Amino acid sequence: MKWWGLRFDALTVILTGAVTVAAVVSLQSAVCAKTAQEIAELAMRSTVEVNNTLGFSAGGSGAIVAKQGNIYTVLTANHVVASLAQEYTIRTYLEKEYKAIRIQRLPKNDRDVDLALIQFQAREYYPVAPIGNSERAVVGSTIYVAGYPLPVAAESERKLEFTAGIVSSRLSRASSGYGLRYQAVTRRGMSGGPVFDDSGRVVGIHGRGDTVGTVTSAWNGQTEEIKTGLNAAVPIDAFRILVSQAKPNGFDILNNINAAIARSPSSNPPNLGRGGFACDTSTGEPVTVYQNPQGFREPWIRWNSNFFSSAGYDPLTRCQQVSQRLETYSRNRQLNYVTVGIVNNQRAICTSSRFNGPCEGLIYTLRRDQDPAPALSSFFVWLANQKARPSLFESNSATYINIGERLGLEFSEP
Repeated sequence: MKWWGLRFDALTVILTGAVTVAAVVSLQSAVCAKTAQEIAELAMRSTVEVNNTLGFSAGGSGAIVAKQGNIYTVLTANHVVASLAQEYTIRTYLEKEYKAIRIQRLPKNDRDVDLALIQFQAREYYPVAPIGNSERAVVGSTIYVAGYPLPVAAESERKLEFTAGIVSSRLSRASSGYGLRYQAVTRRGMSGGPVFDDSGRVVGIHGRGDTVGTVTSAWNGQTEEIKTGLNAAVPIDAFRILVSQAKPNGFDILNNINAAIARSPSSNPPNLGRGGFACDTSTGEPVTVYQNPQGFREPWIRWNSNFFSSAGYDPLTRCQQVSQRLETYSRNRQLNYVTVGIVNNQRAICTSSRFNGPCEGLIYTLRRDQDPAPALSSFFVWLANQKARPSLFESNSATYINIGERLGLEFSEP
């Protein structure tokens, strides 16, 4: 049997396997299981398509692992960008394409790990895929592979594939570092894509698939490999080792990656102590979360719109600012009702101390074209769950949401 870099035809997004059931863990634990749908959402936003501008060889995939200002760093397989004669571009889930401004090919010889770093510049906000610990990917554990396969027809678009599998073996010594092996459906073009564990953290970079022969495609006449379903990835711990060995104050990407990762969203949930609001980036996407005094933590607001990014308010910045505002209002016992109104001559979601009262504290400024009523009704994550809804009060002009009731607080109206 032979191992080949993967470049296969596109399928529709596959969410295979049973939904992962979140384990009961302490709130201090940095690792929490997530559902396949949650991990797929993160994968979609942080996995990128890697293309070459000359079109002489297949493209690949990659994972955004760091953000420095408007410079993003992508981790991929070295064989995806091995040719020095070609230029490369990055295409994101927003269907925007960016020129690779820097590439660092990490192998110094054939025995080194098959990894490379690419940087691109963008004003839009993209979440960073949390880097995990590949030692957690033990034999029998669930993994998920994300990537952009090559299309069957020449004019077809590449679409993200997200497939589930299990770790089948671990090798202490493997060619080019491919020591993490698993069963999963993968296709050509997914090389360089991230392998996630069941907590939504990257534990490997996909790059090889086991084949037993070839077949000629009836669709396009091209010869393709017959795959067994066994695949291999470079464990993410190999990348961690390279980062730890990098020289300080260097000028290449690797030597600056420590600082980049440190400034990127944390892969661990924030420590809220006795409770409160905070911006949680442990899933790779900024989410305003609230933890009650009993330790129950739930998402309140998901930040994924890039509408205000050009003005310097990307989703992460807005998550941090709004979470801090909510925490301040809560501590000052000003978070009784939430409604819509006018703040600084702009329509906004705001706090009010009483039903049918005026706006008193800014939470979030609305776009000029946003209808306030539906914007408010979809603002909080838990409003989609009818059973979890707090009391909604309709005034003559606006809806008031009883947040004090949601937080279990008692307020006295003036």
